[in-house]
Amino acid sequence: MLSNFINRQVLREVLLFAFIGLVILTLIPFGSVTPFPFAFAAIAMFGLAIISALIFGEPRQSRWVFSSALLVLVVVTGWTFVQTIDMPSDWPANPAWRAARELAGVQYAAISVEPADTLASILWIALPFVTFLTGLLLCDTDQRARKVLSALGLSAGAIAVFGLLQFSMFPKILIVIEKHAYLDSLTAVFVNRNTAATFLGLGTLLMLTLIRDITRALAKYPPDEPGRNMLLVRSWIYILLLCACFSALMLSRSRAGIFATFVAALIYFPWLVINWNGSTRHLRVAPRWRSMLKLFSAIGFVVVLLAVFAGQAILRAKERRLEDDQRFCMLPGIWRAISDHWLTGTGLGTFRTVFPAYRDPACGILGVFDRAHNFYLEGFLGLGIVFPIATLVVFGVLAVVFRRGLAQRRRLRHYVLLGVAATVLVALHAAVDFSLQIPGFAVFFAAFLSATVAISLGRSQAETDRQYA
Repeated sequence: MLSNFINRQVLREVLLFAFIGLVILTLIPFGSVTPFPFAFAAIAMFGLAIISALIFGEPRQSRWVFSSALLVLVVVTGWTFVQTIDMPSDWPANPAWRAARELAGVQYAAISVEPADTLASILWIALPFVTFLTGLLLCDTDQRARKVLSALGLSAGAIAVFGLLQFSMFPKILIVIEKHAYLDSLTAVFVNRNTAATFLGLGTLLMLTLIRDITRALAKYPPDEPGRNMLLVRSWIYILLLCACFSALMLSRSRAGIFATFVAALIYFPWLVINWNGSTRHLRVAPRWRSMLKLFSAIGFVVVLLAVFAGQAILRAKERRLEDDQRFCMLPGIWRAISDHWLTGTGLGTFRTVFPAYRDPACGILGVFDRAHNFYLEGFLGLGIVFPIATLVVFGVLAVVFRRGLAQRRRLRHYVLLGVAATVLVALHAAVDFSLQIPGFAVFFAAFLSATVAISLGRSQAETDRQYA
């Protein structure tokens, strides 16, 4: 009934604007890792999701992806809740509860060793999923999906500019507080340089896409049209923002972040160069030697950029070998913990409690490891066998979506490949860091995925095609 009294298109635009603003706002206060910003982001996003679902219903073109994501969310959150329930028998419960019963007379026994922390972790899992679902609800056309991607790219560029200014003028300040860690690295609005590197790498890919689109539009614009000068100004602003993202990425000094961006660029940039002026209209088949020349030139350009500008990260890699990195020294202990609890897990959000019993003394006593620095291993330890199954389902769905997009989309195919490259970037870096466990970045990436999935499964109307040709 509500939708009958409201202009649905205007309302969708308003909600889309609120969605974009909320995603960007979630980034700014240190990635919303503190309770108040996180609670605000969760309440606002859940409210936006409920309103969007009630008014618009399931998305038509991406309905099966929407249903799959909702199913994964229900299964994961449901299992997380089950981990906190008092078990009637000792088998599924963690053995630690048996020891607690014998020593302190505790009568409670659950799969999770910290039921309260596990219950609280449900929100940390649900927020990016709900963001993704909300994005699918609102991105019903290519135009709206591209608005989301443009806003995310420009926000990444603006944050990169802020990070550069802050790092050059106030290197010991993080937004408005004193910086205590990573004083030699640019972290932008994040505390950790690795999260900043993942974000800036994704921002670099987004700005490359925006520059490609605006230069193609500029090439087709009549020389005497009054709007051409404005397009020129926008193109130079985009180029400066791209340089800011790239420079900030290099100054983060994150070895894994720069390497993951390098791999993603090798996937995306050569195709972008080969098809820079590609169009379905007046399609001409270029000579094979010319395409190969462009391919190898683009690959060489990416390699040269890495060699010239990633010197600080390369120097860190030489000075601190992998075997000297505590993160890798901890891996055998994490695997032992997983092998002891691979079926049921120890409870989501319990790594800090469980891992000390498995920590190898040879790795030293300095530092408190409250995260595994590996998204997949920490998820496996917390959720048990449910986590790798859910992860395979998510990657499988994305693979089907992007494969269909590469096969069916023409003019917007580069957005599909952008989704592939960005997923590779984030998936690679997640193997050595916890960027996806930072709410701000997780929400940003979920919004990004919702827009690229919508484009991959979308169909452009003639009007939309003309507008964005």
